[in-house]
Parts: sequence; C-alpha cells; structure tokens
Amino acid sequence: MGAGVELPAFAGRVVARPDAVFRLPEIAMGLIPGAGGTVSLPRRIGRHRTLYMALTGEAIGADTALAWGLVDEIAAADPVR
Repeated sequence: MGAGVELPAFAGRVVARPDAVFRLPEIAMGLIPGAGGTVSLPRRIGRHRTLYMALTGEAIGADTALAWGLVDEIAAADPVR
C-alpha cells in the first residue's frame, strides 16, 4: 500500500500479480498522498481516478488497475505446488 503503488507508477512497464491490490491509504490517517502519488498516478490513470483513490481510500484489484492503465499486464498465476 502507499508507496507500493506510487513508485511503480513512474515505471515504463508495470506487471502485477492477479491477486494484487492497489490503494492510497493516507486518507484514513488524516493525510493526503505524498508527491509520488500526486504526480505519478495522474500521469498513468488520470486526475479523476487518482482523486477517487485518494479521497475514498478504497482498494482496486488487478483487473481494475489494468483497465485504468495503472498496470500494463497481469502476470500468469503461480502454479500450485
């Protein structure tokens, strides 16, 4: 959570696991996301979706992240060992 989504959003290509969850949890702590989230996320998903994530604190799954452009690919699930 937090920098776990903000820093990769700066990357040229982001691959997520199928069970990945993305969230900006700062609002629950009475804070706003740091510069990473306010700069990198709007570049990837737009300001309206960034605002939604920042103000609600709700988590989005890998499928939504892919649809929004936050990730570029969902990796194949790991085989059961």
